[in-house]
Amino acid sequence: MTELLKGIFSVSLILLGMGAILVPMFFVIRHRDRTVKLPIDREKLNRLPGFGIQKQIQELQFDILSAMLMSVIVVTIPFAFEGLRGYLDKGTFPLAFIGFIVLGPIYFVVKTYRSMTRLTKLRLGHTAELATAAELMRLQGLGYQVFHDIQADGFNIDHLVVGINGVFAIETKGRHKWYSDKKNESNGGQHKAHELFYRDGKLVFPSWTETAPIEQAQRQAKWVSEWLTKAVGQSIPVMPVLVFPGWMVKSQTKPPFPIINHKQVAITLPKMNAAIFTQEQVNAIAYQIMQRCLQGKP
Repeated sequence: MTELLKGIFSVSLILLGMGAILVPMFFVIRHRDRTVKLPIDREKLNRLPGFGIQKQIQELQFDILSAMLMSVIVVTIPFAFEGLRGYLDKGTFPLAFIGFIVLGPIYFVVKTYRSMTRLTKLRLGHTAELATAAELMRLQGLGYQVFHDIQADGFNIDHLVVGINGVFAIETKGRHKWYSDKKNESNGGQHKAHELFYRDGKLVFPSWTETAPIEQAQRQAKWVSEWLTKAVGQSIPVMPVLVFPGWMVKSQTKPPFPIINHKQVAITLPKMNAAIFTQEQVNAIAYQIMQRCLQGKP
């Protein structure tokens, strides 16, 4: 083996681990960007407190981690290169190293793929909740009290809204819009790519159907009702609300509770009559929710 080939082989082995992370990242991101898009534009959302600072913090954290990683790589690469060249010159190579070289990249390819897939889902969910939270700010000007991310028994309530006309447990669901649905619409499809229909207990998207979010919203509202009834000492009915940011939601049959777009939240909730509370009752309910938010769980 010539010196040039030894050098190329050594560099390739050193970069193999980095490639095991970068290659699946590239393909997952490329596939995501070619097939789906976020239902709403994050940059067009109403700003929440600290939103701009949060972005700067995340960017700086990434810069710091990148600098730490690169510092390790820069320092170790010369030694790794010379070590590999030495083994190639001797014509021997430890068998244990071969196991690391073969199995290590496979492990990190699988791990990176799974992490990137989960990151895509979390990014979607986070964007959807930001969109709903931004619209809920409008209700505060109408006298409602709004709470976010309330920890329950093994799950969380995305948003709770308390007013004199009731308590509303809001479950926000993020769903990507698929470019293939847009293509089908352009080819004369009946279901527009941005429309979501409620029909006979089902959520009908352009190319798939769901029922689980409806059941989840009802189940969580029931839990909130039972918890608040016990905490406040009187019956507290809670109305579930299901929100799909970025989708045009239409009902072909009457839904059991509001299933709406995030832009409809501030318009729909004041029209609901989930219960009739006095301001004193509203304050008592809000106090219990606040205590849970501060403590995590009572």
